[in-house]
This record gives sequence, C-alpha cells and structure tokens, in this order.
Amino acid sequence: MIGFDNGLFRELRVISVPVTSLSINRGYGAFDFFEVINGKPFYGERHVERFERSLRLLKLTIDFLPRLPKTIEEIIGHNRMEHGYIKMFALPHTPRTGDSYQAALYIFPTEMPQYAPSLYEQGAHLTLKEFSRFLPEAKSTNYLAGQFWADEATDSGTVDILYHNGKTVQETSRGNIFIVKNGMVVTPKENILKGVTRSIVLDILTDHPFNYQEAEISLEDLMTADEVFLASTTKRIMPIVQIDGGTIGNGQPGAITRQIMEDFHRIREDY
Repeated sequence: MIGFDNGLFRELRVISVPVTSLSINRGYGAFDFFEVINGKPFYGERHVERFERSLRLLKLTIDFLPRLPKTIEEIIGHNRMEHGYIKMFALPHTPRTGDSYQAALYIFPTEMPQYAPSLYEQGAHLTLKEFSRFLPEAKSTNYLAGQFWADEATDSGTVDILYHNGKTVQETSRGNIFIVKNGMVVTPKENILKGVTRSIVLDILTDHPFNYQEAEISLEDLMTADEVFLASTTKRIMPIVQIDGGTIGNGQPGAITRQIMEDFHRIREDY
C-alpha cells in the first residue's frame, strides 16, 4: 500500500513517526477517517472540512492543506482503490512555535472490521460510562477512555461505549447517538464531535416528514426512548436495542430507524 508521508508518496511499511514526536510523548494530534466508494471519498468534502476544523481547534498547521483533496485523490489512484477506508493524521513532532504547532501530514489506506448483519437486523447493545471528552468538537488522536474500555465492551457483547455526564448523554467513543421518542428524533447538539454520518442523517430527516431536533438527551429520555440508533463511518446506521442491560422500546429496531437505514443504504449505493 502507498501512503502520503508529509509531502512524499511512499510504501506504507517504510513510513514512521519519530519516537521524540510530540504526538507520541504528549498524545497530541488530529485525524480523520472516511470511506471510499466506487473510487471516490464518501462525502469527502465534509471530512476535509471537519479535518480543517480540528486543525484550527487544536492549533495545528500543515503545509499541504490547500491541495488536500487532490492528495486524497492521488492516494486512491496509487492504491487503485474502489472500496475501502482512508485515515488522515496531522501530528506535531516539535513544541509550539508562535500561535500554532507545525504538524506533519500522513494519509494512508486502511481496512476496517465488518459488523455482523445480525447487529443491523436484530439490533446491538451499548455500555454506559460517565466521561466527558476534552475539546469534543475536535477529532483528536486522544482515544484513551474509549480504548481503555474497549475490551470491557467487547467482553460484555456491546458494540461501543456511550458517554454521559451524569445527567445527559453525549456520544459514543466512535459515533453519534440518536433517539426516537413519541415520533420525535433527537440527537445532542453540543459538547460532541459532529460526525459526517450524523450530518447525512440530518439531511435524510430534513428530506422526510420526520420531526427532529438537536437538543440535550437526559439519561431518563434515553432509557425510555422508543428507538435508539448510532451513526458513524464504520457502523453506518446501527439500531440499538439494549443499553446497560435495559431494553429499548420493544427490543427490536424501530420503523423510523429502519427507514433511515434504508435511505442511508440507498445514498451509498448511488454514490
């Protein structure tokens, strides 16, 4: 596989990060991640915009930002990608100079595990944890909490960790949460990473006669919701039927969730 190593296209196996890098020693950096469908980055412009926003929030500067979309196209071409995933990292190797950190840009293809069809047909489970990410609006490389709890989630048969602050729910370690209650679709508006898949769901909701709002979701509203689903690049639209052992709705994926799943599938098929 061919990757982009801060200005050079190189074999992925020879690309490395210095052990003295600030990104390693302080766990500081930005990244983004997207799917490639039919040789095109799926909603690539939205991912680039989010990456740029993360760079601003983290005070990171890269040399190749103006030609980032072209570089992504070249990565897809070099690897003859029709379908797959790509990761982008902006990693600062040295302390800050002036108002920002100079970061190196790395882009490379990657593979992701496929989720079992049964999770979409029958619904998946989540685990609740009280935790609030620092600067959640930025997609940073700091996944300490999610990684620390990942094995616990896997061992308990859940697909992800859902963060809450003791009163309201925020997001999962790798996606956005939606609930449906009394016909109203609700997703948190603040203190979250606004995912690209989340934005596509909002497009779908706007195009349909669904009532929706971006607002706080209390723990009580979560557990008494009629439907719950996740939106993320890897999980796409995944129905949730159990959270911390509590059953959501009737324990089956709901009608509104299924409609959104169908619409999202059609968008991907037509892309």
